[in-house]
Amino acid sequence: MSKAFLSVTKFDVGINKAALLNSITNSKNGKITGREVRKYILPIIEEAQQKLIKDFYNHAITKEINSGPSSSNSSGTLGGYGNLFSFIGFERGDNPTAIIDKILREKLTLRVRAISRGRFRISIFNAPSEEKIYTATPIPWATGASWAEGMEKGISNLGSFLYSSSGSFDTSRSSKGIQLKNQFRPTTFKSKPYVSKMLQKFLNNIIKF
Repeated sequence: MSKAFLSVTKFDVGINKAALLNSITNSKNGKITGREVRKYILPIIEEAQQKLIKDFYNHAITKEINSGPSSSNSSGTLGGYGNLFSFIGFERGDNPTAIIDKILREKLTLRVRAISRGRFRISIFNAPSEEKIYTATPIPWATGASWAEGMEKGISNLGSFLYSSSGSFDTSRSSKGIQLKNQFRPTTFKSKPYVSKMLQKFLNNIIKF
């Protein structure tokens, strides 16, 4: 049984897919070319990319951040207090998720190499990765930390976060929330699966073709 191998950013996955060869092999001579493999798999990868973008915008965390500093904590990460836009400390009028959208939409390029008869290695370049997204999403007040990563691993200082839906803080980036020097309520950030889960689903959608 022939195999194809798929490499996506830092992923290296073996695929056992005889149906791929059956779909695109010339019935007369039984030969298959890298060009035929590319033509077959590229639409599958592009469809998986569109599903990834849709999943990103449908995620509760993305929706909450995109709703700005006056939104509710619909994601449940803050225990219903305040909202992620104000807690993370984005500037009022910012569009923090735009950089992730840009990464997810980067044009994907393929390289198909024949390894042996009926076996190919398919490499995907410019694929989105956790590393790319985490590097591009710094927390304004925490040097070296990523807010996108913090959604999954937690962000400290929630107990020191003071939010006002009606008032306005002069020193606040978002105008709705500030960090106090001392903790005034016992609570912790409730982490949620975010970027890593979406990227894994993207990979799964490719390798299950």
